[in-house]
Parts: sequence; structure tokens; C-alpha cells
Amino acid sequence: MILKQAIFTCFFFCCITNVFSQKDSIEVKFSEIHLAISKVKDFSKGYSVSSISDTLVVRDIKSLTNILRFNSFIYFKEEGLGMVSSPSFRGTNSSQTAVLWNGININSQLLGQVDFNALSSNSYDNITVRSGGGSVLFGSGAIGGTVHLDNTIDFTTQTKHNFIGNYGSFNTKHISYQFKKATDKTHINIGLGYNASENDYKYLKSDLFNENGSFSNFNADVNFGYQFSTKSNIKLFANAFAADRNLSRTLNAPSNDSYEDFTLRNLLEWNYKLSTKELLSTKLAYLFDQFTFFDNNNNRALFSRGNTKRTLSKIDYNNFISKKIQLNGVLEFENTAAIGSTFQRQNRTIFTTILSLNHQLFNKLSYGAQFRKDYIKDFNSPFLYSLGLEYKFNSTYTLSVNTSKNFRIPTFNDLYWTPGGNPDLESENAYQFELGNKLHFKNKSFQFNTFYIKTSNLIQWLPNDSGIWSPINVNETENYGLEVSYNHKFNYGLHFFQFNTNYSYTIAKNLETNRQLFLVPKHRANFLVDYNYKKITVFYQQLFNDEVSFLVDTIPYFTVANIGINYQIQSLKNQPTVGFKINNIYNTYYQNTLNRPMPGINFQITTNINF
Repeated sequence: MILKQAIFTCFFFCCITNVFSQKDSIEVKFSEIHLAISKVKDFSKGYSVSSISDTLVVRDIKSLTNILRFNSFIYFKEEGLGMVSSPSFRGTNSSQTAVLWNGININSQLLGQVDFNALSSNSYDNITVRSGGGSVLFGSGAIGGTVHLDNTIDFTTQTKHNFIGNYGSFNTKHISYQFKKATDKTHINIGLGYNASENDYKYLKSDLFNENGSFSNFNADVNFGYQFSTKSNIKLFANAFAADRNLSRTLNAPSNDSYEDFTLRNLLEWNYKLSTKELLSTKLAYLFDQFTFFDNNNNRALFSRGNTKRTLSKIDYNNFISKKIQLNGVLEFENTAAIGSTFQRQNRTIFTTILSLNHQLFNKLSYGAQFRKDYIKDFNSPFLYSLGLEYKFNSTYTLSVNTSKNFRIPTFNDLYWTPGGNPDLESENAYQFELGNKLHFKNKSFQFNTFYIKTSNLIQWLPNDSGIWSPINVNETENYGLEVSYNHKFNYGLHFFQFNTNYSYTIAKNLETNRQLFLVPKHRANFLVDYNYKKITVFYQQLFNDEVSFLVDTIPYFTVANIGINYQIQSLKNQPTVGFKINNIYNTYYQNTLNRPMPGINFQITTNINF
């Protein structure tokens, strides 16, 4: 039956593309198109999409968590600097946030999530955040939102070197180097990065120290492109990341645990311009993830380990039928093999078909529609859809609306972990509706979005009657709330000012118990004030996070502030920037989800040199 459905879907896909290909053409400049990024921009009608600038990345270069925490709506459950960091969009859990690396979903097949402290922020040219359901385009887990980490390969003649050095309190250091050289035929980009910290701060309002919090990690990136002609090019993306970290103690109990990560990602992409309006992209990917856990640093001969090996092939067809219509179709095949200390080797195969359409119906009205069907053995994958609509009343005001059906399949740990795994779990299903309002003026913009998410069969790990943590399907959950953002830039002569702020209000509750879900703050806000005069930049950031509940405990609210100054030294050949930043926690009892308070004040110095 599954085979028949797959054949029918392929046949339907081919017919659709042939019918539409008879329309009038529009010239497409192949060298200017990067499919992984355009998929986010072009097929996000009615969604909120924001990009993180290079300036903001450099200010928090050692932590992708902090970059997003201070500049987006994402809430992070972090166990301390360098420790496990789990994202949450709109009250959803970390497994309901998808992370895409150059268009490939890299969520762990064991845990279902991505640890943002196991990603290096210096590895990417573009960081994009998309709020709202995206399972149609981006796969399992894209329920609350998606984070896109992309590398740009272009064929514009250039040679660039970039060196960043950072040093801070508790012997915290970051070193990274990027080399880029391109011609009209070739592109090579090599990147290296290193982070480490003793992390031995004193806990606030306590005599305890973080004596088991040291960590180090290393990343290497190689991105290569070759342009055979104006119609064809090939791109290779490769990334390796290795980390070794001790796991910090809590206030109530010491820790002697440690954890090692190793990931290897390889992606080969071939792009071919079929005609002035048609583009064909094929991708082959291999991803390897492995963790090793030691519950006693004094005896590393005893450990538990798990790894996954994923192979993926994808055919991506784009047709710019006219200036007003764009069609995209995807066929994808994926196989994952997983093995762990707590379960025997398991395999999962997924065949996917996707069809997307963008249509500028009138000058002021446009819509987008996407449809997806996955074929997975042992799981009933739902037919997914996403519909978005935008209406521009004038050059200032845009009204948008979208609705989507999304899903998440259980991970290997959910199903097979011993003890506690539950092989009878069902896939999560989620329906989402969103209404957006955007005002855009010359130097400022205002966006107000409301959302509603209803999830059935939500997978949650809870202690059972025997005290063993085990995943179960919760009948139904409901998330709703609003997100507000405001951005303003202006200048008085040589004095430049920038103000950015984000605020979110979120209710996420179990409909059976009518209680707020664990680790979901109702109120969350961040803002940035930036001032620039000639070579000097001064900035101030602040974050407010409301209280959250965890089992029977309530973790109090906290506020965090950063203040910094950058000085740029201008010369003919290079433009180094030296920055100094102080991180200060205003309420004196900043805690995270596992009761690990952070230090009150720390500093960092950053040097950024381009030549």
C-alpha cells in the first residue's frame, strides 16, 4: 500500500511540473540563488522570519545560545555556560524546534533536539529564525519554529581572512579563524574554532563553587564550490565538531559526571539550470552523531554511548513559472541506523514528497501553499499542509495569516531506551494558526503576531510509579499567545542609534489537567540599545525571563544585562575591532532549570580582525 501511494505521489508530482512548465518564462540568474536560504524566504508567506546580523554574532561569538537568547523570541533552558542548552518556541519543547544546516534537518535522532551549546556560532554565514510550524518544508519536529544555519558559496572574486579572539572571566576563551577565497569558477572557505573555560565561578548566595563545570570544544569547516558553467555548479559542505565537558553540580548535590560529543556532517549539492526559469538541485548527505556519558570522571573506563548514522538523498525542483508564480517540488529518501549502550541496533527509513506553490494573485495579495507526505514503516505519518496569505494594504501595513498541520515522530531513545523506553508511542500531531500585523516605515518597523497551537499525543518524559522516567503520550495540549517586536534606527549627524526589542506572552497547558506545561515562562522580553559615533560603538542588552514551574518546584524569574564598548581601528589593509563587554545579572538569584545559579558579574574582551 505504501509503495502504491509513493508511486502515485511521484506520478502526480511529475504531471504538475510538466503542466506548469508550459507557461511563460522569466530569466533567473543562477549564480545569485542559494536554494537552502531561498526556501526559507520564498516559502514563508504569513510567517515571521528574522535574520541575525554579523555584528550581533561577534558580540556573543562563543555562544550560539546567547546570540539567539538576546535577539529572538526563543527561550532556552540552559544548565550553564557550555552545558546542555535546549530551545523552546511558543511554549513548545526542545524536540519541537527543528534546526536546519544548509537545508538539512540536523535534530538528534536519539534525543529529538539540538543542543545549542554543541553548535559553533562561527561556522555559519547566515543565521535565520522562522517562527511557526514548518514540518511541511523542514520535517519532523518543526512545530514551534525553526533555526536555519547556512553557509554561502558564491563565485565573486574575493580573498578574506577573519580572526576573532575572546577572553573572559573564569579563564573563558574563544579563538576562531576564517579564510575565504573565490573566483568566477571556484570558492573555498575554511574555518576553525575553539572554545574553553574553567567555568569555576562562585555560586551566588552560597559558599559553593562550580567545581565540575569546565569544558572545551573544537570545530572545523570546509566549504567548496566549483562552477562548471553558468548553468551548472557543485558545492560541498563539511563540518566536524568535538566537545568534552564536565556537567555542573546543582545546589543540592555534587557532580562528577562528564559528557563527550562528536558530530560529522557532509553535504554534496549539485545545481543545474534546466532553462531560464527552471532549477534542479540534487543533494547527498551523510551525518554522524555520537555521545559518550561518564558518570564518574575518576573512572572513564565505565561509560554509556550512543550514535546514529544518517544518509540522505534529495531532488529539489524549482520552476519560476512567471513573475507571479513559483513552484517547488521535492523527493527525499533518508535512512538512519542507531545503536546505543541501552538498546540494540535499530533502523528507520523515510520516503518524502513535498509540493510548494507561491502565487502573487494581485498586486497587494499573495499566498503560499505547501503539502507533504512521509512514508515511514511502523508509523502512520499524517498528510501535512501549510497555507499562508499576505495582504499589503499599502507600503506601510501588511496583514498576514497562516495555518498548518505539523508532526514529530518518536526518537530512538523515546522508543527503545532501557529502562523507560516506550515502543507503543504514537507520533505527535499539531495544528497551528497565526495572525500577523506588520508596520514598516523608513527607519522603523513594528510587528504584532498572535498564535494558537493544539497538539495531540504530545510526548513527555515523566517518572512512573516505579520512579523510572518514561515517555508517554499526553492527550492534548494547547499553546496560545502573542509576540511583539519593534525596531528603530535613526541618527543625528554622526551619532547613530538603534533600538530593538522583542516581547512574548505564552500560555501552554495540558488540557487534561488545565495546568501550565513545565518550563514555559508566560512573559519574556529582550531589548538592545546601540549607539555609534565614528570609531566607537556602545551597546546595552537586557533579558527578562518570567518564572517557570518544574514538577513541584517554581523557579523564580531572572533578568540579565550586558553592556559593552567596541573601538574600531581603521587602516588601509585591515579593520580590527577591539571590544569590551560586562555581563551582569541584576536579580541576585539567577537560576536555570536545574537549580544551577550563575555568577553575578563577568567580563569578556573580543578582538575581531578582517584583512
